[in-house]
Amino acid sequence: MKQNKESLRTAMDRRLSFLDELPSCRAAVQQRIAQEEEPEMKKFSLGFVIAMALVLVSVVGVAAGLLLSPRVTAAQAADRALEAKYGVTQEMQTFFYRTEEELDDGTIKVTYTGNEGMQYPLGIYTALVKNGKAEISWNHDGENTAGGYDAEIWGLDQLKVMMAESTDEKKKMAFLERAKEITDAHSTPEPVIAPMDEFQMIYYQADADKNSALEARKLTEQEMFEIGREFIISSYGLNEEQVSRLELHTGSEKENGNWFYGILNGKPCFLVEYLLYMPYTTEMEIKGEERPRAEKDGYYIVYINVEDGTVEQYEYNSALGGIG
Repeated sequence: MKQNKESLRTAMDRRLSFLDELPSCRAAVQQRIAQEEEPEMKKFSLGFVIAMALVLVSVVGVAAGLLLSPRVTAAQAADRALEAKYGVTQEMQTFFYRTEEELDDGTIKVTYTGNEGMQYPLGIYTALVKNGKAEISWNHDGENTAGGYDAEIWGLDQLKVMMAESTDEKKKMAFLERAKEITDAHSTPEPVIAPMDEFQMIYYQADADKNSALEARKLTEQEMFEIGREFIISSYGLNEEQVSRLELHTGSEKENGNWFYGILNGKPCFLVEYLLYMPYTTEMEIKGEERPRAEKDGYYIVYINVEDGTVEQYEYNSALGGIG
């Protein structure tokens, strides 16, 4: 039984690796495992059932303990509605950028707009979220999407092909260029570039926002890293193998002036970013091979309120389609 006990202990340790801030729960689970003395596992013992229950309670407890802003819960509801009605998955959202806007009646408007150069064929999906329910529509509803990339309107069929072709540089550039052709044919002249002094004002405002967020901070960066990690794991349902590859990204910008601090929707925030990628070996680099991809790979960004730890906004980018 020793070998089974040790392997179970190791599995539970991996499962609980992101619950270090709850040592009492962690210790309780491990103690239950250590006390399991049945010679055979022909059936689940009471101790094992209790241990598993503690794991589930701990995981759910951490997820339930996260503070989410109304914009975040609305975006989550909109994400589900987008996939349920139109089949657009979270990975496909790499071809869009999402915004949230709170309306006067409390409804939150969530929009998904095709990325730069892809605005027209991909269009705009708009979700109106109130009381947890999302009503979603597409500005191209009812229009013909047949014909692959030759069509001027691109729906789910095109998105599926785009996902498949995004790992091939030539094919990726082909559909990006085609999308830009369509967008350019339907676009109006670009606005005049703002004078330099306006750009300088934007820069100075960003610097002021950074300082304001730093002054308002009540949580440590480590606490905010953990909040972001818990949100990513629970919201995207990452499995143990994916969690083991989840890597915190701090970047050189942080060392050059706390770039990760700022004001978002009037709230002082700290940006937490995690990367999820398959290992890239020296042999792959020598052979000029592409990094292998796995499900849910890409990068995840979570904006944490520096005063109370509320998740104010989140982003996931699968880094396909030339974006990321």
